[in-house]
Amino acid sequence: MDEHEYSYLHALNLVPQVGQKTLRTLREHFGSFASVWEANAGELAECGIFPPAVAALIEHRPHIDPEKEFAKLAQANIWMIAEDSDVYPELLKEIPNPPAALYGKGAVEALTAHSIAIALVGTRRTTRYGIEVAELLAHELAEAGITVVSGLATGIDATAHTATLERKGTTIGILGSGLDRASFFPRENWNLSERIIKENGVVVSEYPPGTPPLKEHFPQRNRIVSGICKGIVVVEAREKSGALITARFALEHNRQVFAVPGSIFSPTARGANLLIQEGAKLILSTADILVELGITPAATLTATRDTLSEADRMLLDLLEEPQTIDTLKQAISGETAPLIASLSLLELQGRVRNLGAGTYQRIM
Repeated sequence: MDEHEYSYLHALNLVPQVGQKTLRTLREHFGSFASVWEANAGELAECGIFPPAVAALIEHRPHIDPEKEFAKLAQANIWMIAEDSDVYPELLKEIPNPPAALYGKGAVEALTAHSIAIALVGTRRTTRYGIEVAELLAHELAEAGITVVSGLATGIDATAHTATLERKGTTIGILGSGLDRASFFPRENWNLSERIIKENGVVVSEYPPGTPPLKEHFPQRNRIVSGICKGIVVVEAREKSGALITARFALEHNRQVFAVPGSIFSPTARGANLLIQEGAKLILSTADILVELGITPAATLTATRDTLSEADRMLLDLLEEPQTIDTLKQAISGETAPLIASLSLLELQGRVRNLGAGTYQRIM
């Protein structure tokens, strides 16, 4: 598709009532988006699209200059790709009604890199447990060369993106709004999106700049999150949440669905627990994901307790529940300096986490 045709596809995307199915019907009927733009009212009415879409086209076309609007994308450093582009994700083409076009900022090649993509999704109102799990999974997936995908929402999504960047990994954020700052949602993650773009990731949306974050956009966003991935991991989710919508899409798309178990008393764990009950793959480590995908886990993910000293194994046993340094000193009758040194080493190995205020807990 040449730039001329792209400009008309973008212009049609700017017309209310013209969705993905309508775009495909129009192109199939007229042969090109440029021909659609030039069609008269009678020709549009005969092509089989809904009357509101015909009315919207007739109303809005006189006020849209395709070339000028397309030029605005470049001015905003936003690129646009269509289904026939070499960099349009192949997996995304497999889903029902894939986006006719994607708008994006950042390294477009990240969409078609040879790395497998996995989505980490979950609740916006997360717990410390959910944050810790999302960080651990993102860190280790990034270290294994996996591209981490999420929806750039607050909570689990933002944690997954940030943790991936911390390990110099590739991450893709999918929006339910336009990419411009005025439309971007959620606004508090604008700086995170800029960091993703700067650090060789990519932020994409099927919606053109200027599109507000309407409620109905987010289930549509979730189908893209699922569509570009080999599988999704529900880290922490309530019984009714967008993460579960993404999981349903993943099942429809024949993708792997993984879920992290949580406390039966926690409302933020109920969604993931229900998915496990319904057949999602329960995961206890990143290695569980990699093995299911046919990837041999790195040694750092499969290290055993046999490599640890007896003192460190004792510490890990004590840290099944959060413990302060003072409590640990009493339990092992040890000194502060060597205890802190051991905890720091275990933390570097990814075995324990510093919860703040001198409190630690085992994470593997």
